[in-house]
Amino acid sequence: MSDLSKTLRTIYMYLVALVSVIVFIIGAVNLINTSLETWVFPTDGGSYYEDFSWQCDEEETVSRWETTEECLEYYEAQNAKRAVSNRNRDFAFGVSMTVVSLPIWLLHMWFIAKDRKKNA
Repeated sequence: MSDLSKTLRTIYMYLVALVSVIVFIIGAVNLINTSLETWVFPTDGGSYYEDFSWQCDEEETVSRWETTEECLEYYEAQNAKRAVSNRNRDFAFGVSMTVVSLPIWLLHMWFIAKDRKKNA
């Protein structure tokens, strides 16, 4: 191989290894964050959707529910489902990023080490 092709190959290998290790770190941080939020610091569904009283006004309560309490129970159940769905999505995102990027990084680092040994 010519010197230019060797240089381009080396640059490519290091860039792919860098990008894949960055993706791995992002996925691992996402997994750690989601795990901590799930098991160490659990919440009841998050604070963003906690106040449902504005959704249970008099007109909507009369048309869909018997009482305001039924309306509040409905929105709290929806909030709990949303929290579980978000947590599952975050886990899937973190696992997929780590599982895909780790072999790519290891493979490229193996190629880099092989090329360095061959050139030494």
